[in-house]
Amino acid sequence: MYKITWDKETGGVLLHSRIVEGTLGTSPRPVFWEELDLLKLNELGWKYPHCEEPLLWAINKQYWYRGEMVFETKGANIYDDATVVFQKGMETLKLKPINVKKMLENCKEYMFLLESEAIEFIHETFSQYAGARKSVQNVAANQLDYEALAARAEKKSKTKMAIVKEDCDSFEIVPLDKAKEQGRKIYQTTKIDKFLASFSGGKDSQVVLDLCTRAIPSTDFEVIYSDTGYELPPSLCLYKDVQKHYKELYPDLKFSVARNHESVLNYWDKIGTPSDSHRWCCAVMKTAPLYRMLKVDNNKQARVLTFDGVRAEESTRRSNYGRIGKGVKHDTVINARPILNWSSVEIFFYLWKYNLPINPAYRQGMTRVGCLICPFGNEWNEMVARVHYKDNLAPFLQRVEKMSIKAGVKDNKEYIAEGGWKRRASGNLIDRDSYIEFKSSTPTFLALVTNPKIPLESFMPTLGEYSLVTNGKERKGDLKIKDKIYDLTIKEVKDHIFEFKIDNIFDIQLVGQIKKVLFKSTYCIHCETCEVECPTGALSVHPKVTIDKAKCVHCQKCLDFHEKGCIAANSLYVTTGGNMTKQANIDRYKNFGLKEEWVESYLIERDDFWSSNHGLNETYQIPSLKSWLKDAEIIDDKNRITELGNFLADNRMDYPDLVWEIIWINLSHNSFIINWFNCNISANSSYSSKAMEGMIREQYPSYKEKTIHNAVYQLQRTLKESPIGSMFHQMEPEGKDTYVRMAYEDISPEAIAYSIYKYAKGKGIYSLRVADFYNQESGTGIAKEFAISKSLMEKGLRSLNSNNNRVIVAELNMGLDSITLREDLTPLSCLQMLIG
Repeated sequence: MYKITWDKETGGVLLHSRIVEGTLGTSPRPVFWEELDLLKLNELGWKYPHCEEPLLWAINKQYWYRGEMVFETKGANIYDDATVVFQKGMETLKLKPINVKKMLENCKEYMFLLESEAIEFIHETFSQYAGARKSVQNVAANQLDYEALAARAEKKSKTKMAIVKEDCDSFEIVPLDKAKEQGRKIYQTTKIDKFLASFSGGKDSQVVLDLCTRAIPSTDFEVIYSDTGYELPPSLCLYKDVQKHYKELYPDLKFSVARNHESVLNYWDKIGTPSDSHRWCCAVMKTAPLYRMLKVDNNKQARVLTFDGVRAEESTRRSNYGRIGKGVKHDTVINARPILNWSSVEIFFYLWKYNLPINPAYRQGMTRVGCLICPFGNEWNEMVARVHYKDNLAPFLQRVEKMSIKAGVKDNKEYIAEGGWKRRASGNLIDRDSYIEFKSSTPTFLALVTNPKIPLESFMPTLGEYSLVTNGKERKGDLKIKDKIYDLTIKEVKDHIFEFKIDNIFDIQLVGQIKKVLFKSTYCIHCETCEVECPTGALSVHPKVTIDKAKCVHCQKCLDFHEKGCIAANSLYVTTGGNMTKQANIDRYKNFGLKEEWVESYLIERDDFWSSNHGLNETYQIPSLKSWLKDAEIIDDKNRITELGNFLADNRMDYPDLVWEIIWINLSHNSFIINWFNCNISANSSYSSKAMEGMIREQYPSYKEKTIHNAVYQLQRTLKESPIGSMFHQMEPEGKDTYVRMAYEDISPEAIAYSIYKYAKGKGIYSLRVADFYNQESGTGIAKEFAISKSLMEKGLRSLNSNNNRVIVAELNMGLDSITLREDLTPLSCLQMLIG
């Protein structure tokens, strides 16, 4: 991208190879008479011709004529016109068109170099990948997977690597920069099935298409236009003009249009309006139809190289792109970006130089040509769309207005005009009849699904082999995943309400995948977005979901491509579970865990600790410790030691394990993240930070991602930095980032008694059963707090039942299951009686 300055002689701009005096910081866009009419400049006293050439330039909302700013605009939005604010003395002007011919003549050398480099890039990229089949054969002859070696070298060195050919048909892996510097031939081993020039109707893709026709044989690539269903009308017309133009020049150049089988408005009604955090429309209306169209070899996804019009100037994110991007949006797609470093000025120069048609929307004032309405669109473009394409825009605007009213927005017009709808997905406002409620995760996975859109087992083949035998309204069988077999039951408990159950499951990573399978079955709208993720062609979604078991390799890419495995589910899922309401502040420990040495120091010094030379940071560590100690019931709201705190301090030397058992029990009652861990990660379950964060996000969708991340981090620090993780076996290392929660088999009878009294006090009861603590709905209790088995709990109860200081009466023989507590005891007095 060259530097730009104003050129008063032509009324245009000049290109420079370096920064000079007057260099512009932002690339301007040309302004035509149609935009000036839109702003009513012809009614405000300005004179200008209705000509093909541009008349002036705009940088953001400032308008420049022959190097001088003449006015700026304010206030444009989807309802209101822009207001023109003139610079002093510029209220009336007579404009002359920009001398485009002279401007191009002044910059022809720069443009020649720019387009020549782009053509060379396209040709070289095409040649490398077109010859990949031969490269693969040659590399294979060396009996080494050079592509895998290159990937490992990149990961290790953090440097882009390349495969280059040596003498005698041998190959070497060297840094990409070094290979380019030495002018060595770079080999690609990725075989490409199709080469595309993407065309959107915008100026950038138009330039890329023309460059491709100059660099690649027209028989070796094709052009596909994605009609999303809310294209600007002039873009559709331009596509026809462009097709006609190139067909006359290159009769064998293939043109196609990709469309979804359903209208975008129907999807809006099914999924909700898109938002900046859930822009589902691009995947559903553009990507899926495009790549479904490109399938080869019996429904297999084609490997595609697309020459696209992405430019670094367009956004900060795009400025970080490389010219070659692998798997940016899709695993089987490589994006090549010939004009990545071009400015918008250079794009228009190219269009003018070769007399290519310009989308009328640019002439009308659109800064970017895309959809009629978009969560990433700006208010200016929305104003232009409303003026010129009011009837086309109306159905979308009506739905935005309807959803805003349904959401309880007070000033609906102001909210929409300011773009408030773009930051708020409306899936939860859609009228729907399908729901999913997860009752438990491990060791029994249980879900209730109301009115699933497709049979619950539709996506089960992605997990493994399964079989079901029907008996009335119940189907029973098993699910085999690798070397493990799980009992599986699907039962219709009421009309269109199904219970889905898998027994003896401890792997919460697998639980997450099973949930995605159910999300897809519950909310599937056959949008095809997951189908194009399938690398083997096993999955077909429209008109109905089918999976060819002979082709499915259980890669689960159709599950992992989206947060809940399904775009519709992500938008529509609103749990009906009773435990899904928002809790109190779950991130209140300042990113610290409860450290053993902190507790030890406090119990030694008690209240004197706060004024001692404790060495802790007063801003973060002390508030964290106070929050933990309050939840452990060691200190009160005024940060003074409690009666329980004194009891633990007095007995910490004789009963060190009991001290931490009591702390863990109290945290389970008072700390959200500890209670969540105990209730959701069962004995022998594998877990990781990422998996736990995903589970909490599902259960509590109102929490921000960072809040959940912090809470899980604080939990893990507590497990690592106290005896709870290792001594109580709640965090046994399994892999690099995974752990296993084991049963704590050495739990003391005193802790069992304290926990039962604590549980009973919360419930307001004095008579319980052992089975109560193993009920999924129990919320907390000794079984969940330490992941202990029923037999281990009964052993502890028998010990307490025979204790001289009898605090519990347990009748467990002859099939009895009864626990009776003393009404005169509290959890603390129970402890005091047992310890003596």
